[in-house]
Amino acid sequence: MENKQKDSSPGSHAIRTFLFVLVAFLLYAYAADVTRINLEEPQDPQRQAVTTRVIRALAHPDIFEFQQETRSMDITIRMPCSEDIKGSQTSLGERVATLSPNCASTTQETLALEGTGFRPRTDGLLRWYPPGNVQTTRALTLFRTDVDGNFRAEFTMSDIRPTDEPQRIEIEEKWRAGGFLGTGIIGFSEASKITLDKIVETVLLALMATTVGTVLAVPISFLAARNLMESVGSPLAAIMSGIIAIPIGGFIGSQVTTWLLSLAGKVGGQGLAGIGGVVLSLAAAWALLNLGPPVFTDEEQTRMQRSVSTLRLLLSSLIAFFGVGVLANVGVVFGKWLEASLGSFGFLGGFIFLVSDAIRVMTPGIVGLLLALTAASLGSKYGQEAVLRLSGAPARILTGVATGLGAAIFFYGIGSGLDWLYQYDKPQFFTLYPAIIGGAAMLVVGLMVEPKRPFPIGFTIYTSTRSLLNMIRSMEPLIYVIVFAVWVGIGPFAGVLALTGHTIAALGKLFSEQVENISEGPLEAITATGANSIQTIVFGVIPQIVPPYIAFTLYRWDINVRMSTIIGFGGGGGIGFVLVQNINLLQYRQASVMMISIAIVVMSLDYISSKIRTRII
Repeated sequence: MENKQKDSSPGSHAIRTFLFVLVAFLLYAYAADVTRINLEEPQDPQRQAVTTRVIRALAHPDIFEFQQETRSMDITIRMPCSEDIKGSQTSLGERVATLSPNCASTTQETLALEGTGFRPRTDGLLRWYPPGNVQTTRALTLFRTDVDGNFRAEFTMSDIRPTDEPQRIEIEEKWRAGGFLGTGIIGFSEASKITLDKIVETVLLALMATTVGTVLAVPISFLAARNLMESVGSPLAAIMSGIIAIPIGGFIGSQVTTWLLSLAGKVGGQGLAGIGGVVLSLAAAWALLNLGPPVFTDEEQTRMQRSVSTLRLLLSSLIAFFGVGVLANVGVVFGKWLEASLGSFGFLGGFIFLVSDAIRVMTPGIVGLLLALTAASLGSKYGQEAVLRLSGAPARILTGVATGLGAAIFFYGIGSGLDWLYQYDKPQFFTLYPAIIGGAAMLVVGLMVEPKRPFPIGFTIYTSTRSLLNMIRSMEPLIYVIVFAVWVGIGPFAGVLALTGHTIAALGKLFSEQVENISEGPLEAITATGANSIQTIVFGVIPQIVPPYIAFTLYRWDINVRMSTIIGFGGGGGIGFVLVQNINLLQYRQASVMMISIAIVVMSLDYISSKIRTRII
């Protein structure tokens, strides 16, 4: 008790407070040094003048095109100085311009031009002209007259080559006249037209990325949900049998698909014959699937009947896929024709061509992946059934052989990926040798473990999926768009790919957290009826997650619209791409139009999505 009172004495409290303040002081002092905060820079008159011009330009967005009247006058300047420095005046009626000094000794010397008698509250431009009839000019600075028609502008003659001949500076005034109701407006400016085109591109870019990303994030979210995956376990032989089946299913799927698409390409390019091939193949697939005993039935079937039903399903699927391949080739030809024939609506033909071409290009990989996953599922199922039927030494031998082969395939696949990435001089040290050594070691492990003991494969998949999603989310889309711009070229396609990857990771995490927060009551009730895992997800999980999934998807679209502005700086297309160009060219009035359009679109989407989310939730 005495020690506690002693520790809380005023003296010790004061010391702790002093140490805390000292540490905080040192931390912020070092932070100020690292961040190089300098309050003298913003007080510099030249920087203040430039900042003022930028802010005023942003406050006058170039939304409309105006009918303008101009007038100008010239004043002579010498560079370098060849006479005594003195003021130089040029009068034209009531307008008087005074240049001080009337020559420039160096390109960095600051000159001042004062004018009186000009048009009040009028914008102007000082423009330099070289000697002779050379048409090369350069804008020196902008100015604006006050209520009395006076102005003062300072500038330098940087990047201008000195000459003994006199050079001239043009003083140009511009003001609005005529136009709509005397306002001078004759239509929308070029900046507004570009902004409208690019803001539509930005919104649709975000829409495409959100749609594709959501579709891919939904199945991933189930793998990243701890409550669904944590209890999943299988014997080691079942897990390794699934790994062994993955390359087999993937290879068969991709090769068969490539062959069918090649055959479909010969038929699909024949015009009407291609359409006939589509009709005949789909009709044959339907007849093979529906004529005769039902393929899908709850009645008891013999092994022969199940084999025949499986064969019919497989053949009908191949024939149907051949028909889809023929249809894709017909769509490519038809889409090109529509794109060339519809004029302004040619984008409809372009879309048909894109979808058809995507089927031809992406189908082998997608089908190969699906068949690899299907083969893994079947391999795991049959491996588990086999090890559960056996006991003693046969079960251990089966587990050991499956574990050794599965480990060898796994290590070989990892090594092949690393070899593709780093291009080793001796790839066998990273592919073949690890496969042999790892397979042999895991063979021994498989012989030693309990064959029927379930291993937490679900938790492993959950951990791996979550880690991958976190790794993808850790980098901003601006980083991804740099890579994709190299791969597919600068433009909105690179932006779509960058945002899609980030959307998959972000929504995958959010969706999985919603799955983890569902009520367990419906799951227990459905499981009690004897439902399998897929039925439990369909009837117990999906009804609970549909509203938040839709809400998160709309919110992600809103985020992607704002992100698409940023990735435009890295070559991702959209309005951000032209915005950074205008900023680099110091065209702040045009940039202001684009900033305003971005704000309007973001606010509108936020309002619309909030209303939709309110109705759904």
